[in-house]
Amino acid sequence: MPREPKQRQPTARRNPNGEGSIYQRASDSRWVGQAYVLTTDGTRKRKFVYGTTWEEAHAKLVDLKSRSQRGIPVPDRAWKLADYLPYWLAAYVTDLKPTTARGYESAVRLHLIPALGTKRLDGLQVQHVKAFMDEFRRRCLCCTAGLDKSRRAARQCCSVGMCCQRYPSARQIQFVHAVLRNALQHAMREELVSRNVAKLVRVPSPRYRVGKGLSVEQVRKLLAACEGHRLHALYVVAATLGLRRGELLGLRWSDLDLDTGTAAIGQTVQRAGGKLHLQDTKTEDSDSVLPLPDWTWLALLDHQERQGRERKRLAEIWQEHGLVFPSEVGTPMEPRNLNRHFAGLREKAGCPDVRLHDLRHTVVSLLMELGVPPHVVQAIARHADVKITLKVYSHANLDVMRQALGKLDDRLS
Repeated sequence: MPREPKQRQPTARRNPNGEGSIYQRASDSRWVGQAYVLTTDGTRKRKFVYGTTWEEAHAKLVDLKSRSQRGIPVPDRAWKLADYLPYWLAAYVTDLKPTTARGYESAVRLHLIPALGTKRLDGLQVQHVKAFMDEFRRRCLCCTAGLDKSRRAARQCCSVGMCCQRYPSARQIQFVHAVLRNALQHAMREELVSRNVAKLVRVPSPRYRVGKGLSVEQVRKLLAACEGHRLHALYVVAATLGLRRGELLGLRWSDLDLDTGTAAIGQTVQRAGGKLHLQDTKTEDSDSVLPLPDWTWLALLDHQERQGRERKRLAEIWQEHGLVFPSEVGTPMEPRNLNRHFAGLREKAGCPDVRLHDLRHTVVSLLMELGVPPHVVQAIARHADVKITLKVYSHANLDVMRQALGKLDDRLS
């Protein structure tokens, strides 16, 4: 009789390659899932997930494999924020303007690394960022409350580096949050994290103080007080074109066309890291060509002749930089020196509470009061958005409001 074929015994089923496996660790009874997945260095490596139950480990393993199948690589190393943030500064932030790079470096060194440096980049959660921002805000408010004490006591009250005595606390919080958000956005581009948790945390928007403009009489007093001084033309330009302090000091003769009466605003002077820097203007919107009013044009012509005489008299020590308003030897002027000169000027003119930047506010406010369309005022002030022109700088005085309400009263009565 023919022999019946032997039936094959069933063998233990093995998971296909790439499916991974789950087992319970004997040392602490935790469940471990493992699978070979795509990593950021372009190779496939074995990565682990952990859970207190089989179901938790299984869910994490499924998510890990799903992201790998969609082409989303897993970081090939476990970055901590204390390691990644300096790397990000060196790789990306050095190309920014010196003042911006300096601010980013301060925010990382003084705030982010001390508070979040021990956190893993891929393990950073929304609650971690929110807790940090809440604590940061509490310390800023504490420091602000300490301003009634001595400066030393106020600094001890708050360990933040960007002192609250210089910036409103809401602006500080917004800036530090923006630095963290930008760093995590770059980490997303490098596929080191799957989402930017900082974007999910809301921070209070700063409330900017409404700009204080000068009266026409105050402007006249200031300009009369500096009549004959080498910086007289600078204040004329500030009072008629509304240039910022750095833009005034960065203005070059090559930017001016005194034949056609125009000024191209494209450079600014800023101090960062203990040095003066000549750099591009604040934004692309700040870079524009403005027509020169006749009064400003005449003041610049006189100033050009005066500077020519200075250059000849100081030929041995003069250092030519092509600046319209340089120091007394031709080099870029220290912005703080201009502030000191203006402090004496305002006392002489009887306007002790006036700031140099208020001349810029005055230009915008007077143009608005004269009925110039907001979009034209925006172009002259070189704001990125007309909302800034309307909200931050323009402020109607009592006479304008009285006239407006008087028209309403005439109509209703």
